[in-house]
Amino acid sequence: MLLHQNPFVLSFSALFLAFLCHCSATHFIVGDSTGWVLPPYPMYYSNWSHSRLIRVGDSLEFNFDPKFYNLVQVQHSDYDHCTTLQPIKIFNSSPTIIQLKEKGNLFFTCSIGNYCCLGQKIAITVHEHIAPSPPPSQAPSSSPNGSAPHPIIPTPASSISPMPANSTTPPGGGNHKGGISPVPASSSQGEKSSAVALVYRTSTFDVSLGSLLIMFGSFLGLFWVM
Repeated sequence: MLLHQNPFVLSFSALFLAFLCHCSATHFIVGDSTGWVLPPYPMYYSNWSHSRLIRVGDSLEFNFDPKFYNLVQVQHSDYDHCTTLQPIKIFNSSPTIIQLKEKGNLFFTCSIGNYCCLGQKIAITVHEHIAPSPPPSQAPSSSPNGSAPHPIIPTPASSISPMPANSTTPPGGGNHKGGISPVPASSSQGEKSSAVALVYRTSTFDVSLGSLLIMFGSFLGLFWVM
């Protein structure tokens, strides 16, 4: 509700609509590349007008050679009878651009010779321009008491009581009660002690054998010198 009553928002919406109307305006060149000349057949300009949707805000451009043609805006009756005794406006310069500011019917002919009777006339129907409506602005939603909703805080994992260790059966549990029986620590420690003693004895044996070889080599060296 506050957004709809804000004068800044209302002013911006009006400018936005005016910008859309200006950008959607179409500039029509009457007769396209043919221009405003003696037409190739009598219904040429009528077919051109009926195949276009011309609206308020659009513009018409008439291109012609002023030496041979002119543009005269007339009443409906003068248009039907190809007379220009009571013209509304006469245009003798090219190009002639006409801004369409209101809906209705406009009638144009050429007053030179019998060109009007040969088909150089056109009736323009200007339709009302319907501007696209802007997207509705949505007000931020609020709770009934005016305060923001509180987020839901998940329960900490630590608050969940763990299951007793002795009551849990591991995957692929055995047939023993209270879980799998642990391997006695004494047997494992005995195996480690035996392995250490074996390594120590092997190392001692290697050292003794090396010492004997060194002594034997020294003895042979002395004996050889003597």
